[in-house]
Amino acid sequence: MTNPYEEAEKFARTFRQTEYALKRSGYLRMDKDIAEADWDEFAKKLGPEFFEHIVASGLAITLVGEPPRRLLANMEWSPEKTQPLTNVAQLIVNGVCRVRNSYLHGEKFVGGPEGQFERDATLVIEAHAVLREAVRVLTNARVNRNG
Repeated sequence: MTNPYEEAEKFARTFRQTEYALKRSGYLRMDKDIAEADWDEFAKKLGPEFFEHIVASGLAITLVGEPPRRLLANMEWSPEKTQPLTNVAQLIVNGVCRVRNSYLHGEKFVGGPEGQFERDATLVIEAHAVLREAVRVLTNARVNRNG
C-alpha cells in the first residue's frame, strides 16, 4: 500500500485546485454571499453518464458501495448502515466531498474498528481517482467543444 498520508495530501491538493477552478469558472452557490463552489452544479455538468462510467470502471468500488458516513453533533456516525451511492450527485457530494471533509477535519487515519485505517486509505484513494477523472472528462469536453 502506498503511504496513505501522502495520498491524502495529493487528494487535498487536487481538491483545492478543483475548487478554485470551479469558482473561477462560475460554479458558485447562488444561496451564499461568499464565493463557495457549487459541487451540485459540477455533478450536474458531469451527468449520469459519468456515474455509470465510474461504476463500470471499478475506480471507486468502496466509495460507491460503502460510502463514508457523517459525524453528527452527538458524536455518532450517520447513517448507522450506509446504502450504495446511486447517482452522480451522491458520488460527488456524499462521496468525494465527504471524504475531503472528513480528512481535513481530522476524522481520517485516527483509528476505529479493525480495518478502519485501510478503509480510510481506500476512500481517499478512490475519491481522488473520481475527482481526477471528473476533471479529465470536463476538460476534454471543453476542448472538444471549442475545437
